[in-house]
Amino acid sequence: MPQSSGRIVLSWQDAPWLKPVWQQLLQTEHRHAHALAIESQPGLGTEAMLQAYVAKRLCEGRERSDSSALACGSCPSCQWLAQHQHPDLRWVRPEALSLNESGEEIEADAKGKVAKPSNEIRIDQIRPLESFLQVASHRAGARIVWLEPAQTLNRPAANALLKMLEEPGDASLWILSTPRLSGLMPTIRSRCITVSVNPPPAKQAQAFLQQLLHEAACAKPHAAQYEPALLGLALGLSHHAPWRAKERLEAPLLAEQSRWLHALAQLPSGWFSQLASHWADCEALDWFELLERWVIDLLQARYLLDPIYFKAYAAAAQTRAGGLKLPQCFQIINRLLAMKSSLRHPLNPRLHAESALLHYAELVGQSG
Repeated sequence: MPQSSGRIVLSWQDAPWLKPVWQQLLQTEHRHAHALAIESQPGLGTEAMLQAYVAKRLCEGRERSDSSALACGSCPSCQWLAQHQHPDLRWVRPEALSLNESGEEIEADAKGKVAKPSNEIRIDQIRPLESFLQVASHRAGARIVWLEPAQTLNRPAANALLKMLEEPGDASLWILSTPRLSGLMPTIRSRCITVSVNPPPAKQAQAFLQQLLHEAACAKPHAAQYEPALLGLALGLSHHAPWRAKERLEAPLLAEQSRWLHALAQLPSGWFSQLASHWADCEALDWFELLERWVIDLLQARYLLDPIYFKAYAAAAQTRAGGLKLPQCFQIINRLLAMKSSLRHPLNPRLHAESALLHYAELVGQSG
Protein backbone atom coordinates (compact mmCIF):
# COMPACT_ATOMS: atom_id res chain seq x y z
CA MET A 1 0.00 0.00 0.00
CA PRO A 2 1.57 3.38 -0.96
CA GLN A 3 2.71 5.64 1.84
CA SER A 4 2.72 9.44 2.04
CA SER A 5 3.65 11.72 4.94
CA GLY A 6 3.52 8.79 7.34
CA ARG A 7 -0.14 7.90 6.64
CA ILE A 8 -1.91 5.37 4.44
CA VAL A 9 -3.01 6.59 1.02
CA LEU A 10 -5.51 4.36 -0.72
CA SER A 11 -4.96 3.87 -4.43
CA TRP A 12 -6.37 1.71 -7.21
CA GLN A 13 -3.96 -1.03 -6.11
CA ASP A 14 -5.89 -1.34 -2.84
CA ALA A 15 -9.25 -1.87 -4.56
CA PRO A 16 -10.08 -5.62 -4.46
CA TRP A 17 -12.41 -5.37 -7.47
CA LEU A 18 -9.55 -4.10 -9.67
CA LYS A 19 -7.08 -6.89 -8.92
CA PRO A 20 -8.60 -9.41 -11.40
CA VAL A 21 -8.97 -6.64 -13.98
CA TRP A 22 -5.28 -5.79 -13.68
CA GLN A 23 -4.43 -9.44 -14.27
CA GLN A 24 -6.60 -9.38 -17.39
CA LEU A 25 -4.69 -6.36 -18.67
CA LEU A 26 -1.38 -8.13 -18.07
CA GLN A 27 -2.65 -11.12 -20.05
CA THR A 28 -3.63 -8.90 -22.99
CA GLU A 29 -0.04 -7.68 -23.11
CA HIS A 30 1.14 -11.26 -23.54
CA ARG A 31 -1.40 -11.73 -26.32
CA HIS A 32 -0.05 -8.63 -28.12
CA ALA A 33 -3.49 -7.05 -28.20
CA HIS A 34 -3.90 -4.08 -30.53
CA ALA A 35 -7.15 -2.75 -29.06
CA LEU A 36 -8.78 -2.85 -25.64
CA ALA A 37 -12.33 -1.75 -24.84
CA ILE A 38 -12.68 -1.08 -21.12
CA GLU A 39 -16.15 -0.78 -19.59
CA SER A 40 -16.32 0.96 -16.22
CA GLN A 41 -18.39 3.44 -14.27
CA PRO A 42 -16.52 6.50 -12.94
CA GLY A 43 -15.23 6.39 -9.39
CA LEU A 44 -14.04 2.78 -9.35
CA GLY A 45 -10.34 3.66 -9.76
CA THR A 46 -10.29 2.40 -13.34
CA GLU A 47 -8.82 5.54 -14.87
CA ALA A 48 -5.90 5.51 -12.42
CA MET A 49 -5.36 1.81 -13.17
CA LEU A 50 -5.32 2.49 -16.93
CA GLN A 51 -2.86 5.33 -16.41
CA ALA A 52 -0.60 2.88 -14.59
CA TYR A 53 -1.02 0.37 -17.43
CA VAL A 54 -0.11 2.97 -20.07
CA ALA A 55 2.90 4.05 -18.01
CA LYS A 56 3.96 0.41 -17.69
CA ARG A 57 3.71 -0.14 -21.45
CA LEU A 58 5.79 2.97 -22.20
CA CYS A 59 8.32 2.63 -19.37
CA GLU A 60 11.95 2.00 -20.35
CA GLY A 61 13.32 1.38 -16.88
CA ARG A 62 11.20 -1.45 -15.46
CA GLU A 63 12.45 -5.00 -15.34
CA ARG A 64 11.08 -6.62 -18.52
CA SER A 65 11.36 -10.12 -17.09
CA ASP A 66 8.76 -9.18 -14.46
CA SER A 67 5.52 -8.77 -16.40
CA SER A 68 3.68 -7.49 -13.32
CA ALA A 69 6.18 -4.70 -12.59
CA LEU A 70 4.83 -1.16 -12.63
CA ALA A 71 6.52 1.75 -14.37
CA CYS A 72 9.76 2.84 -12.74
CA GLY A 73 8.75 6.50 -12.57
CA SER A 74 12.25 7.82 -13.25
CA CYS A 75 13.23 6.93 -16.84
CA PRO A 76 12.88 9.54 -19.64
CA SER A 77 9.63 7.95 -20.78
CA CYS A 78 8.09 8.15 -17.31
CA GLN A 79 9.25 11.75 -16.95
CA TRP A 80 7.63 12.73 -20.24
CA LEU A 81 4.44 10.99 -19.18
CA ALA A 82 4.39 12.85 -15.87
CA GLN A 83 4.63 16.13 -17.80
CA HIS A 84 1.86 15.05 -20.24
CA GLN A 85 4.35 15.35 -23.10
CA HIS A 86 5.02 11.76 -24.16
CA PRO A 87 5.46 11.66 -27.96
CA ASP A 88 4.15 8.09 -28.24
CA LEU A 89 0.81 8.72 -26.51
CA ARG A 90 -2.31 10.45 -27.76
CA TRP A 91 -5.26 11.03 -25.43
CA VAL A 92 -8.41 11.84 -27.40
CA ARG A 93 -11.49 13.32 -25.73
CA PRO A 94 -14.45 15.51 -26.73
CA GLU A 95 -13.47 19.16 -26.88
CA ALA A 96 -16.12 20.16 -24.32
CA LEU A 97 -14.80 17.68 -21.77
CA SER A 98 -11.20 18.81 -22.20
CA LEU A 99 -12.16 22.47 -21.86
CA ASN A 100 -14.28 21.85 -18.77
CA GLU A 101 -11.38 20.18 -16.96
CA SER A 102 -8.69 22.62 -18.09
CA GLY A 103 -10.75 25.77 -17.55
CA GLU A 104 -9.67 27.12 -20.93
CA GLU A 105 -11.98 29.16 -23.11
CA ILE A 106 -12.53 28.95 -26.87
CA GLU A 107 -11.23 31.96 -28.74
CA ALA A 108 -13.66 34.00 -30.83
CA ASP A 109 -13.31 34.04 -34.61
CA ALA A 110 -12.77 37.13 -36.77
CA LYS A 111 -16.46 38.03 -36.43
CA GLY A 112 -16.37 37.72 -32.66
CA LYS A 113 -18.36 34.49 -32.60
CA VAL A 114 -17.45 31.70 -30.21
CA ALA A 115 -18.10 28.17 -31.45
CA LYS A 116 -19.83 25.80 -29.06
CA PRO A 117 -17.38 23.06 -27.99
CA SER A 118 -18.33 19.61 -29.22
CA ASN A 119 -19.48 16.87 -26.86
CA GLU A 120 -18.44 14.28 -29.45
CA ILE A 121 -15.13 12.82 -30.60
CA ARG A 122 -15.03 14.04 -34.20
CA ILE A 123 -13.45 12.67 -37.36
CA ASP A 124 -10.89 15.49 -37.46
CA GLN A 125 -9.57 14.13 -34.14
CA ILE A 126 -9.31 10.57 -35.50
CA ARG A 127 -7.81 11.08 -38.97
CA PRO A 128 -4.42 12.45 -37.77
CA LEU A 129 -3.95 9.31 -35.69
CA GLU A 130 -3.37 7.24 -38.83
CA SER A 131 -0.06 8.96 -39.59
CA PHE A 132 0.82 8.97 -35.87
CA LEU A 133 0.51 5.18 -35.75
CA GLN A 134 2.33 4.56 -39.03
CA VAL A 135 5.51 6.37 -37.97
CA ALA A 136 8.02 4.50 -35.82
CA SER A 137 7.80 5.33 -32.12
CA HIS A 138 10.25 7.82 -30.63
CA ARG A 139 11.45 5.40 -27.94
CA ALA A 140 11.33 2.08 -29.85
CA GLY A 141 8.27 0.98 -27.89
CA ALA A 142 4.53 1.04 -28.31
CA ARG A 143 2.41 3.85 -29.72
CA ILE A 144 -0.76 4.27 -27.69
CA VAL A 145 -4.04 6.04 -28.41
CA TRP A 146 -6.50 6.40 -25.53
CA LEU A 147 -10.06 7.36 -26.48
CA GLU A 148 -12.25 8.47 -23.59
CA PRO A 149 -15.21 8.31 -23.30
CA ALA A 150 -15.37 6.13 -26.39
CA GLN A 151 -19.17 6.15 -26.70
CA THR A 152 -18.95 9.84 -27.71
CA LEU A 153 -17.43 8.93 -31.09
CA ASN A 154 -19.76 10.29 -33.75
CA ARG A 155 -20.59 8.12 -36.76
CA PRO A 156 -17.90 9.46 -39.16
CA ALA A 157 -15.26 9.23 -36.43
CA ALA A 158 -16.34 5.69 -35.53
CA ASN A 159 -16.11 4.61 -39.17
CA ALA A 160 -12.62 6.10 -39.48
CA LEU A 161 -11.57 4.33 -36.28
CA LEU A 162 -12.98 1.04 -37.54
CA LYS A 163 -10.83 1.25 -40.66
CA MET A 164 -7.69 1.73 -38.55
CA LEU A 165 -8.62 -1.13 -36.24
CA GLU A 166 -8.92 -3.41 -39.27
CA GLU A 167 -5.28 -2.70 -40.19
CA PRO A 168 -3.45 -2.19 -36.87
CA GLY A 169 0.21 -1.35 -36.69
CA ASP A 170 2.67 -3.84 -35.23
CA ALA A 171 3.42 -1.78 -32.11
CA SER A 172 0.18 0.14 -31.71
CA LEU A 173 -2.35 -0.05 -28.91
CA TRP A 174 -5.83 1.45 -28.81
CA ILE A 175 -7.55 1.90 -25.45
CA LEU A 176 -11.26 2.69 -25.63
CA SER A 177 -12.74 3.42 -22.20
CA THR A 178 -16.47 3.80 -21.77
CA PRO A 179 -19.16 3.43 -19.09
CA ARG A 180 -21.11 1.15 -21.43
CA LEU A 181 -19.79 -1.12 -24.16
CA SER A 182 -23.21 -1.08 -25.82
CA GLY A 183 -22.47 2.53 -26.79
CA LEU A 184 -19.78 1.33 -29.22
CA MET A 185 -20.48 0.05 -32.73
CA PRO A 186 -20.64 -3.78 -32.70
CA THR A 187 -17.98 -3.91 -35.43
CA ILE A 188 -15.64 -1.85 -33.24
CA ARG A 189 -16.29 -4.05 -30.20
CA SER A 190 -15.57 -7.17 -32.26
CA ARG A 191 -12.05 -5.90 -33.00
CA CYS A 192 -11.22 -5.23 -29.35
CA ILE A 193 -10.48 -7.36 -26.35
CA THR A 194 -13.23 -6.28 -23.98
CA VAL A 195 -12.67 -5.89 -20.25
CA SER A 196 -15.50 -5.02 -17.86
CA VAL A 197 -14.90 -3.54 -14.42
CA ASN A 198 -17.73 -4.66 -12.16
CA PRO A 199 -18.63 -2.51 -9.13
CA PRO A 200 -17.86 -4.14 -5.78
CA PRO A 201 -20.64 -5.69 -3.67
CA ALA A 202 -22.45 -3.21 -1.43
CA LYS A 203 -20.68 -4.24 1.78
CA GLN A 204 -17.25 -4.12 0.18
CA ALA A 205 -18.00 -0.74 -1.41
CA GLN A 206 -19.17 0.70 1.91
CA ALA A 207 -16.13 -0.65 3.76
CA PHE A 208 -13.79 0.90 1.18
CA LEU A 209 -15.69 4.21 1.30
CA GLN A 210 -15.32 4.27 5.08
CA GLN A 211 -11.57 3.75 4.63
CA LEU A 212 -11.48 6.71 2.25
CA LEU A 213 -13.37 8.85 4.75
CA HIS A 214 -11.07 7.73 7.56
CA GLU A 215 -8.10 8.72 5.41
CA ALA A 216 -9.69 12.15 4.84
CA ALA A 217 -10.34 12.54 8.58
CA CYS A 218 -6.68 11.81 9.34
CA ALA A 219 -5.63 14.55 6.94
CA LYS A 220 -8.32 16.95 8.17
CA PRO A 221 -9.21 16.43 11.85
CA HIS A 222 -12.49 18.36 11.59
CA ALA A 223 -13.77 16.45 8.57
CA ALA A 224 -17.52 15.89 8.42
CA GLN A 225 -19.06 12.74 9.88
CA TYR A 226 -21.78 10.95 7.90
CA GLU A 227 -24.73 8.81 8.93
CA PRO A 228 -24.80 5.25 7.51
CA ALA A 229 -27.99 6.06 5.56
CA LEU A 230 -26.22 8.94 3.82
CA LEU A 231 -23.27 6.68 2.98
CA GLY A 232 -25.70 4.21 1.45
CA LEU A 233 -27.41 6.95 -0.56
CA ALA A 234 -24.08 8.20 -1.92
CA LEU A 235 -23.08 4.68 -2.93
CA GLY A 236 -26.49 3.96 -4.44
CA LEU A 237 -26.31 7.05 -6.63
CA SER A 238 -22.73 6.17 -7.60
CA HIS A 239 -23.26 2.53 -8.69
CA HIS A 240 -21.27 1.45 -5.61
CA ALA A 241 -18.20 3.34 -6.84
CA PRO A 242 -16.41 4.46 -3.63
CA TRP A 243 -14.39 7.39 -5.00
CA ARG A 244 -17.46 8.80 -6.75
CA ALA A 245 -19.52 8.30 -3.58
CA LYS A 246 -16.94 10.26 -1.58
CA GLU A 247 -17.28 13.15 -4.04
CA ARG A 248 -21.05 13.07 -3.61
CA LEU A 249 -20.76 13.11 0.17
CA GLU A 250 -18.65 16.25 -0.03
CA ALA A 251 -21.19 18.04 -2.25
CA PRO A 252 -24.26 19.86 -0.82
CA LEU A 253 -26.65 18.25 -3.30
CA LEU A 254 -26.65 14.88 -1.51
CA ALA A 255 -28.54 16.20 1.54
CA GLU A 256 -31.23 17.51 -0.80
CA GLN A 257 -31.40 14.17 -2.62
CA SER A 258 -31.81 12.45 0.74
CA ARG A 259 -34.91 14.53 1.42
CA TRP A 260 -36.25 13.74 -2.06
CA LEU A 261 -35.81 10.01 -1.52
CA HIS A 262 -37.57 10.21 1.83
CA ALA A 263 -40.53 11.97 0.18
CA LEU A 264 -40.72 9.37 -2.62
CA ALA A 265 -40.60 6.54 -0.09
CA GLN A 266 -43.00 7.93 2.51
CA LEU A 267 -45.31 10.10 0.34
CA PRO A 268 -46.08 12.69 3.05
CA SER A 269 -48.88 15.22 2.61
CA GLY A 270 -48.03 17.66 -0.20
CA TRP A 271 -45.20 15.49 -1.51
CA PHE A 272 -46.11 16.04 -5.17
CA SER A 273 -46.11 19.84 -5.18
CA GLN A 274 -43.06 20.05 -2.93
CA LEU A 275 -40.96 17.78 -5.13
CA ALA A 276 -42.19 19.43 -8.33
CA SER A 277 -41.16 22.83 -6.96
CA HIS A 278 -37.71 21.61 -5.87
CA TRP A 279 -37.02 19.68 -9.06
CA ALA A 280 -37.99 22.59 -11.30
CA ASP A 281 -35.13 24.63 -9.81
CA CYS A 282 -32.32 22.09 -10.17
CA GLU A 283 -30.58 20.05 -12.84
CA ALA A 284 -33.06 17.51 -14.19
CA LEU A 285 -30.54 14.67 -14.22
CA ASP A 286 -29.95 15.17 -10.48
CA TRP A 287 -33.52 14.21 -9.59
CA PHE A 288 -34.01 11.76 -12.45
CA GLU A 289 -31.11 9.50 -11.45
CA LEU A 290 -32.57 9.28 -7.94
CA LEU A 291 -36.09 8.53 -9.20
CA GLU A 292 -34.81 5.99 -11.73
CA ARG A 293 -32.86 4.02 -9.14
CA TRP A 294 -35.69 4.15 -6.62
CA VAL A 295 -38.12 2.73 -9.19
CA ILE A 296 -35.65 -0.09 -9.93
CA ASP A 297 -35.53 -0.88 -6.20
CA LEU A 298 -39.35 -0.97 -6.15
CA LEU A 299 -39.31 -3.56 -8.93
CA GLN A 300 -36.75 -5.57 -6.97
CA ALA A 301 -39.04 -5.48 -3.95
CA ARG A 302 -42.04 -6.47 -6.08
CA TYR A 303 -40.18 -9.68 -6.94
CA LEU A 304 -39.11 -10.13 -3.30
CA LEU A 305 -35.47 -9.32 -4.11
CA ASP A 306 -33.06 -7.13 -2.16
CA PRO A 307 -32.72 -3.50 -3.27
CA ILE A 308 -29.84 -2.72 -5.60
CA TYR A 309 -29.31 0.92 -4.70
CA PHE A 310 -30.92 2.11 -1.45
CA LYS A 311 -30.66 -0.68 1.13
CA ALA A 312 -31.59 1.62 4.02
CA TYR A 313 -35.01 2.01 2.39
CA ALA A 314 -35.66 -1.71 1.90
CA ALA A 315 -38.71 -1.73 4.20
CA ALA A 316 -40.22 1.32 2.51
CA ALA A 317 -39.61 -0.26 -0.90
CA GLN A 318 -41.49 -3.39 0.21
CA THR A 319 -44.43 -1.24 1.34
CA ARG A 320 -44.59 0.76 -1.89
CA ALA A 321 -44.03 -2.31 -4.07
CA GLY A 322 -47.24 -3.84 -2.74
CA GLY A 323 -49.19 -1.39 -4.89
CA LEU A 324 -47.41 -2.23 -8.13
CA LYS A 325 -49.57 -4.02 -10.64
CA LEU A 326 -47.86 -6.06 -13.32
CA PRO A 327 -47.62 -5.74 -16.30
CA GLN A 328 -49.07 -2.19 -16.27
CA CYS A 329 -46.14 -0.96 -14.21
CA PHE A 330 -43.69 -1.80 -17.02
CA GLN A 331 -45.64 0.47 -19.38
CA ILE A 332 -45.41 3.30 -16.84
CA ILE A 333 -41.71 2.69 -16.24
CA ASN A 334 -41.01 2.72 -19.98
CA ARG A 335 -42.78 6.07 -20.29
CA LEU A 336 -40.73 7.38 -17.40
CA LEU A 337 -37.42 6.18 -18.86
CA ALA A 338 -38.34 7.60 -22.28
CA MET A 339 -38.08 11.06 -20.73
CA LYS A 340 -34.36 10.67 -20.07
CA SER A 341 -33.17 11.70 -23.54
CA SER A 342 -34.80 15.13 -23.26
CA LEU A 343 -33.64 15.96 -19.74
CA ARG A 344 -30.35 17.68 -20.58
CA HIS A 345 -32.10 20.62 -22.20
CA PRO A 346 -35.72 20.66 -21.00
CA LEU A 347 -37.78 23.50 -22.45
CA ASN A 348 -39.99 23.57 -19.37
CA PRO A 349 -38.25 22.16 -16.24
CA ARG A 350 -41.41 22.35 -14.11
CA LEU A 351 -43.43 20.46 -16.73
CA HIS A 352 -40.78 17.73 -16.94
CA ALA A 353 -40.72 17.36 -13.16
CA GLU A 354 -44.50 17.18 -12.90
CA SER A 355 -44.70 14.68 -15.75
CA ALA A 356 -42.18 12.37 -14.05
CA LEU A 357 -44.01 12.66 -10.74
CA LEU A 358 -47.34 11.88 -12.38
CA HIS A 359 -45.82 8.70 -13.82
CA TYR A 360 -44.49 7.81 -10.37
CA ALA A 361 -47.81 8.55 -8.66
CA GLU A 362 -49.58 6.30 -11.15
CA LEU A 363 -46.95 3.61 -10.59
CA VAL A 364 -47.46 3.47 -6.81
CA GLY A 365 -51.22 4.05 -6.98
CA GLN A 366 -51.19 7.53 -5.49
CA SER A 367 -52.53 10.92 -6.55
CA GLY A 368 -50.58 14.17 -6.42
